[in-house]
Formats: sequence, C-alpha cells, structure tokens
Amino acid sequence: MDPPLFLLMNVLSSFTSYRDLPRLWGGSFMPLAFIGRLPTSMIIIGVLTLVTQHHGVSSAAVSSAVLAIATGIGQPLIGQWTDRAGQRLPFLILGPVNAATLIGLVAVTELGQPFSVVLVFCALVGFTTTPVGALMRIRWYSVAKTPKTIATAMSYETVADELNFVLGPAIVGILATTLSPSTPLILSAVIAATCVTTLGVHRSAPTTSSKVEGTPSPALWRTVTLVAASLLAMLCLGSYFGSMQTSTTAAAEGFGSASYAGLIYAAMGAGAAITALSAVAIPERISQPARIAISGIILAILVPIAPLTNSPWQLAGILFLLGLAIGPASVAMFTLASRRAPRGGDGVAMTALGAANVGGVAIGAALAGQLLKTELAYAFWVAAGSALVMGLIGLIAALRDRSR
Repeated sequence: MDPPLFLLMNVLSSFTSYRDLPRLWGGSFMPLAFIGRLPTSMIIIGVLTLVTQHHGVSSAAVSSAVLAIATGIGQPLIGQWTDRAGQRLPFLILGPVNAATLIGLVAVTELGQPFSVVLVFCALVGFTTTPVGALMRIRWYSVAKTPKTIATAMSYETVADELNFVLGPAIVGILATTLSPSTPLILSAVIAATCVTTLGVHRSAPTTSSKVEGTPSPALWRTVTLVAASLLAMLCLGSYFGSMQTSTTAAAEGFGSASYAGLIYAAMGAGAAITALSAVAIPERISQPARIAISGIILAILVPIAPLTNSPWQLAGILFLLGLAIGPASVAMFTLASRRAPRGGDGVAMTALGAANVGGVAIGAALAGQLLKTELAYAFWVAAGSALVMGLIGLIAALRDRSR
C-alpha cells in the first residue's frame, strides 16, 4: 500500500476510537466535565476585568498575580487530597466553597471594600478552584482498558482544555460587555456549585484512595520528583503561552486591531486542538519525550517568524501553525506523567502539571512584558527560548530512556 495512503487510513481509523469514550462513563460525563472546567479559564480574566473597573489596571495585575500564586499552591494540595480520600468528598466540598468565595469576591469589590480585602478573596478563590481538567484524566484510568484507549482519552482531555481556554475568555468578554463585569464570576460560581458538585456524586468519581492497599500514599515530593521531566516541560510550555499572549496583544495593538487580540491568539488554540485529536495516530515507537522534543524544536524555529508579519491575519496564520506543534507535546506531557507517577500519586501528578502551567504563564508574561519596552520582537523571543528549553528537556528525557 502506498505510504501516504496508509498513513491517511491510520489517522482515520484512530479517530473512530473517540466514539467509544462516551460509552465508558455515560453520555452526561463528558459535557459535564467540559462545562465544569470552564471556571478555570474564566476566573483569572474575570477578576482582571472586575478589579480593573473598581481599582484600576495596576491593582488588577496584582490581584491576578495573587490569584495565580494561590492556584499554583492549591492545585497540588487538592491533588494530594484526592489521592488520599478519593474525588467524591473533595468535589462535594470544593464546589460550594469555591462558589461562596467567588460570590464573596464580587461582593467585597462591588461594595468598595479595601483592596487588601479583595486580595484575600482572590487568594481564597485561587486556593479553592477545583482543577477539573487534571482530575478528569484520572477518572479514565479505571475504564480505559488498553493503552490505545488511554491515549485517546488523554488526547480528548487536551482538546477539551484547549477549547476551554479559547471559550473561557470569550465568554467573559461577552458577559462583561453586555451585562456587567461581575457576571462572569457569578456564572463561574454557579458552575462550581452545580457542575463541580455533580461531578462529585457522578459514578465516575473515585470514592476511595488510589493508594496500593496496605501502603500509604506517596509523599508529594516523591511524586513531583518522578514526573519532573513533564513538570519542567510544562513550565516551559506555560512560559511559551504567557509570552505569546503578551506578545500577540502588543502586536495586535501595533496593527491597530487591539480588540482582535483574543481572536488572533485563539488561532493557536485551534491548531493545538486539531493535532491533540490526531495525537492518537502517532506511532508508539515515537516516545512521549521525543514528541516533546520535536514540538519544542519546531516551535523555537517558527516563533521568530511571528514578529515579521504585517497584518492580523498573517499573525493568526503563523499562530495556527504554531498551535499544530503544541497539541502532541501537551498530550505527551500528561501521558508521560501518568506513566511515571507512583501508584496513588496520580492526583498530585496531574494537578502539579496544571500548577506548573500557571506558574510558567506568569513567568513568560512578566518577561515578555519587560522586553516589550525595548522591542516587540524580543518578547516573541521569550516564547522561542521557552520552546527551545522545552525541546531540550524532552531530548534529555528521551536519551535517558534509551540508555536504560
């Protein structure tokens, strides 16, 4: 058979495996989990929008930083809690508590309370935000009986994450402009109180510890050490995202199209979603670390083209191509972490990846923001450098695997 035709048939047959996913946990699980993770992508930009109106841009930046730090600290701790107690109890508690903190944040901001009080509620919101996307990945392990099914589930979850981070900011923008800046956070509270709580009682929720019977759950530091390659790669990918968000916004302003910055950046998410879906068709002989290495090197080569574009559409086209390289890398990081995490440490591993991404976004955005004061191209180079380091991490991990 002609090689290109064989490759096409392999890709098409791989897509049919997605049909089996809804049957594993029932038809309501995937829509519920998709909506349940929306607050993760809505809260940060929602807080920025709300606080900017009442306290100004500089205060909003501080509030978002506090929120991000609290989220980065809280997510691995929530993961460790689910490893020890199962997911049912944490979801049932965190859903209402996070909803209450969101409503509290809206209230203290709208009532004109001191900014220090606003910061306290920002921290509480971040600390109690349920990492739905990360924890949903764990639920597939008990029903996905083959490596192919697990790979398909991990690919789907990455696509769901990408779509959420495109839809979340768009929803915030629409609600904030048509209704009020507080509406997106109120909607996030409603989702936390309903969808997150419902996921707690769903039959997919692990109700007991995932530890090996008779042995304690692994220490957080041990899990983090074993999945260090994925964590470092995800930190770099987060830095890439943060610097690209900042650089794209600045480039859009330079084109006189600042209002289109979100749509331009969404092109990268669309590209990532396409290749994340197609990741199941990549031959198993190409290891997960190798996929991270290849993606990082491709990104490092292509990113410097972005500041050379002359229109929003050209920039969107480049970002779409960059997105195509992101999908397989993101899937590979979660897959690699799931394979290397110790038994009973899955929750910590998955949520730590989310925390690493959040931390990386903050680092990349801060570095790019400083370099923008000098030259736009330098901000894009932060993304290129982040991608290059990500590729090197993947390469080192791949070489270590081959030497074993």
